[in-house]
Amino acid sequence: MANATTTYGHRQRLAGHFYNNAALPLITHIAFGSGGHNPENGAPLAEDPAAAALANEMLRKPLNNKYQEDAYSVTAVGRVEKNELTGVTISEVGLLDAEGNLVGFKNMAAKILGDDEYFEVKIKLKF
Repeated sequence: MANATTTYGHRQRLAGHFYNNAALPLITHIAFGSGGHNPENGAPLAEDPAAAALANEMLRKPLNNKYQEDAYSVTAVGRVEKNELTGVTISEVGLLDAEGNLVGFKNMAAKILGDDEYFEVKIKLKF
């Protein structure tokens, strides 16, 4: 399971929620992209919490599941199905709220999907 980097934008929305009861939409979607790795060696790039979007989003889907493992985190599960991103490199995964805001994300080593495989990821946001 990958621990996500919480974005500054989400932290600002949290502060606004606690300060003036600003709406705080639920985490509802997961996005998969190809911009989270070094193209020369496939290694993951360092995450920048100032990011407002994935570097190269390729697929956005509703979450398969989300749950709370402990009192200080939320874990979300998303899945790329067989034949969805065949031959595409996946190296970044992001969690989005119901308004489309990037809440947190994780860069990872590049993974190229074959046409007969799926890719499931669990991403954990810690608070």
